[in-house]
Amino acid sequence: LRVSVQTIFLMSTKIEKKSAKVEENIGLDVLLHPLVILNIGDHHTRSKAYGHKRAIGVLLGEQKGRKVEIHTSYELMFDIVDGAAKIDPAFLIEKRDQMAQVFPTYEILGWYTTGSDLTEKDRATHQQIMEWNESPLVLLVDCESTNTRDLPVFLFETLFQLTDDAQVVTFGAINYRMESEESERVCVDHITHLEATTGDFVQSKLLKQLSSFRVAITMLQQRIGLIASYLEKVKKGEHEKDHNLLRAILSLCHKLPAMDSEKFNNAYTTEFQDALLIAHLGTLTKGCNVLNELIEKFNFTYERRRYRGYF
Repeated sequence: LRVSVQTIFLMSTKIEKKSAKVEENIGLDVLLHPLVILNIGDHHTRSKAYGHKRAIGVLLGEQKGRKVEIHTSYELMFDIVDGAAKIDPAFLIEKRDQMAQVFPTYEILGWYTTGSDLTEKDRATHQQIMEWNESPLVLLVDCESTNTRDLPVFLFETLFQLTDDAQVVTFGAINYRMESEESERVCVDHITHLEATTGDFVQSKLLKQLSSFRVAITMLQQRIGLIASYLEKVKKGEHEKDHNLLRAILSLCHKLPAMDSEKFNNAYTTEFQDALLIAHLGTLTKGCNVLNELIEKFNFTYERRRYRGYF
């Protein structure tokens, strides 16, 4: 699975991939972000570890006219009933409301599933998603694909056909384009450069660079502590003075920028006050949230008592 996900990410930053079996597009312009594929790959790995054969979730993004941009996704809880997935609507609504607090412009665009192909049982799941979107998209990701040349991600739209005076929901494959932001490209580069090391631990070039920075900062802290300890002992008379060493320490201190200037003090005070203000605003926001919940509970209780009084 890791090889398949890496291939997806590498191709997502270089080319625009069209699904195989693509029918004639009717003008729907779909942009797919790599974060969606990352979420699906992680969901599939965890589901497989727990013995589940498939992973199902919701696609979130923005739609303006015929332009659809799928930004992210989240997984769903479901039960298998007669071979079909029965989604937990309460969990879907709860997660949707949580995402709306962070991304108020995102809406449910469709759903995703893992596997090699869509089946008749998927229509039942599709009908459930249609309660929140009249024409949802379906993203199919084949995480078990051994083809590393083609992107095993296929996108379908909802089609309605009349059969014997009855409306039947079908799936039609459509084109899509990969779109990535700066933060996603950093994540993609981090994952696609994973390199095996000793044992089962893996690391990337980014981790190697950050580890070298950490080692350098740790060594600097140790050297500064050693100098401070030496000066303390010399001051207390526990260590003999070495004038050459003291002059070298003084020269090193003179190379440091002055931190007692008025400009620095003003900038530091402003930044410190801004940090306190942000913390205070966070506390006020939490207090307003608690107060709002209390008001809602009070109104709910008051309404119930008022209605009871009429009867």
